[in-house]
Amino acid sequence: MRVRAVICVGPELATSAAALGLIPTDDARADIALLDLRDGAAIAKAAALRRDLPRVVVIGEAEGEIVRALGIADQVVATSCEPAALGPLIASVLPAARRHATRSILVTAARGGAGTSLLAANLARRLAPSHATLALDVTGGAGLGWWLGASPAGWQDLEGLADELSAQHLAVVATEAVAGLRLAGGPPLAPSVAVARAALRAGLELCELVVVDAPNIAELRTKELAAMVDRVLVLTYDDPVSLAALATSELPPGAWIIGSQSTASAMIGREIFRSLPRSDRDIAAAAGGARVVGGALGAAYDELADLLLIDTT
Repeated sequence: MRVRAVICVGPELATSAAALGLIPTDDARADIALLDLRDGAAIAKAAALRRDLPRVVVIGEAEGEIVRALGIADQVVATSCEPAALGPLIASVLPAARRHATRSILVTAARGGAGTSLLAANLARRLAPSHATLALDVTGGAGLGWWLGASPAGWQDLEGLADELSAQHLAVVATEAVAGLRLAGGPPLAPSVAVARAALRAGLELCELVVVDAPNIAELRTKELAAMVDRVLVLTYDDPVSLAALATSELPPGAWIIGSQSTASAMIGREIFRSLPRSDRDIAAAAGGARVVGGALGAAYDELADLLLIDTT
């Protein structure tokens, strides 16, 4: 199970959190908060978290009386930073196992040139008729905008707003590509990690679904956003370079590996979730017309979109 946590701790506890496989995230997406009551900065950060977020706290001798006076249950209090001590406490406060309804989807690839913008654009088009959708381009390129037939504003005007970027800000700069589908971000520069994270959070306030067109899986922006989203799609060919990149990639748990122009059921021991056929004619027809891919490749996009729609419930 992926456990997403707001981690309000110092270096010692951060090491234990990493060993337990906790996925750092923000308040809106977290399952729990891990808090070091021995650290003043951690306390200040935790004070701003939503009150219904389950917390596990680590204390020293000095904090013991305060914790007991507040009636904080023993099952959420640890006196050690060791993973063996924290693990059972974290398990005890987690809500009953449930699947998050998918609202955010990130499309990335094992290496560049795999067609992520084409895939992201076609998924966004297919999701938009039933759910207000935001397509978010954090690549710095023009591919997503071109395939959606829109020319969005770049990221430059938002770089100073990373700490305060809101849905209202995003609504001003986003371009309507088609009915129900907005597009934000584009060339000439990719956003900073901070702005990319803020834009994703704001996008989830603005629209029902967010589809992120991201750089390859090794990029820092992609890694940060992959830890925040509900579903990650990793596009890959089966050529030697792609296989080498896939073999060394740190894929998020539960990522859907999408084989491009391949019929393989697995690559380097990793199961292929779905495969996309080679269809140069369909792509050429879309590029010269409405920019919506049909034919065999379009049917594969339809199937992926249908699965994602099921995932949203």
